[in-house]
Amino acid sequence: MRSGRRFSLPIDPWPQASLAERTAVGMVLTFLLLLPACAAGAALFVIAVVATYISWSYDLGASLRGFIIRHAGVVGRHGRVVRKV
Repeated sequence: MRSGRRFSLPIDPWPQASLAERTAVGMVLTFLLLLPACAAGAALFVIAVVATYISWSYDLGASLRGFIIRHAGVVGRHGRVVRKV
């Protein structure tokens, strides 16, 4: 004894839509999914570039500081720089 309507999914959700219309809708949905993915990829690229720049500038600054200390003064006791006179 069954009561009520039988539930079934339609085979064709847009029976009146042409192939071009279905393709256009599919392309729009695909681009809507690709947009956040591309934005996330661009953000990760920018973060990687900034991190590389910070690391490179820190290494360059540290090496320049070491060069200046070696040529401008002698390291005395307790790690302090003593000027050559």
